Amino acid sequence: MIAIDAMMVCLDLSDIDEKLVAFTRSICERLQVGKVYFVHNVKVAELSDDFRELFGNMDLATEVEGNINDIVTEHFGNATAYEVLVGEEPNTEVMLAELVKRYHIKLALLGKKMSDKSTGALGTKLLQVLPCSVLVFPETASASIHKALLPLDFSATSVHALRLSQNLATQLGLQLEILHVYRLPTQYFPLISEEKAVKKAEEIVKERFATLQRKHQETAGVPYTLVRAANKSVAERIRLHLGKGKYDLLVLGLKGSNPLPSLRFGSVPKEIYNMDLPIPLWLVYSEEVIR
Repeated sequence: MIAIDAMMVCLDLSDIDEKLVAFTRSICERLQVGKVYFVHNVKVAELSDDFRELFGNMDLATEVEGNINDIVTEHFGNATAYEVLVGEEPNTEVMLAELVKRYHIKLALLGKKMSDKSTGALGTKLLQVLPCSVLVFPETASASIHKALLPLDFSATSVHALRLSQNLATQLGLQLEILHVYRLPTQYFPLISEEKAVKKAEEIVKERFATLQRKHQETAGVPYTLVRAANKSVAERIRLHLGKGKYDLLVLGLKGSNPLPSLRFGSVPKEIYNMDLPIPLWLVYSEEVIR
């Protein structure tokens, strides 16, 4: 069973905040969530001179907290225990990372605007520094989730994401499917037949799936699809597959063995995050990785 002791919702005082709060409510109604922290950081140092001249020494943090409380009251209600936290720190990423550690946050919810409205730079930084799993909710996404896709590469990271996805599917009654994108060693063509190479690659992958299902019997009934990357990146193949299956959620495992955040994040999750996907993206760290 998935139990989220503490969850952090990152708000930016834009139109997407109401959607994030409403989506948080739907999560709390369907999963066991202990407490939710609605968080915003006011960068006082970046306020313009015009703002200071117009409003003087106004307690901006208190005003922001009141605004967030109004949104939470309207769109979250009493779904579970919650607290509104407003900071005035120069570095938002550092502040949020510290809150994750202080309150033992298991899941952070981030909103994501389309690329024509935002560069997504802050979100990319947060994904690299937050020591917890992250659920990204695009502004065009729906809170209704019925079908989930898990790309699997057989790493320990993706197997952990598979277990979480299976538990999620069981608890919420979701339809779960697995996708594996494979590549062929094209440097050996035409020394070997491409047809034979494809056949051999798929045989190997199917055997790996069989081994995985024997080891994790709860996954035995989950359907999977094999897709060749060919002239596309793995992330692009995943995006194309999403367009065919009418999925409502994408789950990806995150690696954590590299001490450099830019490498730890991984190229596939980063590329997918930067795409304008219309569905939520759950980026999963295992407890071992976080420790």
